[in-house]
Amino acid sequence: MDLTLYKQAATPERIDKTAYLTQVGTVSGVTIKNEMDLMQPVFVLKTDPLVYNANYLYCSFTSRYYYITDITALTGGRVAISCRVDVLYTYKDEILASSAWVVSSSSASDAADYDMLHNDYPWQADYDILGADLTEGEGWRSPFDSEFMDPAARCIYLVVK
Repeated sequence: MDLTLYKQAATPERIDKTAYLTQVGTVSGVTIKNEMDLMQPVFVLKTDPLVYNANYLYCSFTSRYYYITDITALTGGRVAISCRVDVLYTYKDEILASSAWVVSSSSASDAADYDMLHNDYPWQADYDILGADLTEGEGWRSPFDSEFMDPAARCIYLVVK
């Protein structure tokens, strides 16, 4: 398996990190440590100076991007690279191509007031998918109300602060 190593300077919340990546190099002959957790894998490889100059990598085997969280020296001239998946950059094309309703609340207690059975939503939608201000006029509408739904929307993001 091959790993492409990078230095990356983007914040973790940035979806498209392309402009913030500088390729350090590629290492081959990489193995995994015991069983592989796709979300937090540990890669084992021969010691390579490139590893110490990187904080991010792409794994060809999993087709995922990872933050390097730890580098551990092992016996036999090997190192173990512990990683955590970068879900945003790994799936950036799907995320950026999606459309969604964004609903938010400023109160943590709103989550306890939610009634799924009766669709009683305590959150106020600031803007609908088209960007119209829903705080004026008739007030806010549920994003699940078929009269106001966008049929092109494929998912719903719910943010509760």
